[in-house]
Amino acid sequence: MSEAERRRFTRVPIEMTCEIRQGASVWHRTLVNLSLTGLAIDEPPNFDAQYNEPFTIVLEAEGGDVELHAYLQHAGRSQLGFAVEHLDPSTLERVRGLMEAKMDDPSILDKEMLEL
Repeated sequence: MSEAERRRFTRVPIEMTCEIRQGASVWHRTLVNLSLTGLAIDEPPNFDAQYNEPFTIVLEAEGGDVELHAYLQHAGRSQLGFAVEHLDPSTLERVRGLMEAKMDDPSILDKEMLEL
């Protein structure tokens, strides 16, 4: 089974400036892709975070920043993969809007929203 077949939620390629925050550390990076439950970011050089501790990811989007609370799931291939811990309704709508703007068929997200 391929990685795409194992995923329940669509990942949309989105290139956007973002910050990875943990404690007093901040890494300015680029978002690679986004789903309703996770995201991938290009890996900073010498990334020295506490992998088992939560992160705050700030997406610098038009209309204002979107703040996500996430845990690191994997590091490799020059990317960090995060699982989003919880999305309040307002943040979920912002994430969905960012994804829809980059999708050919945003109706796919209707089904995925029911699975959350």
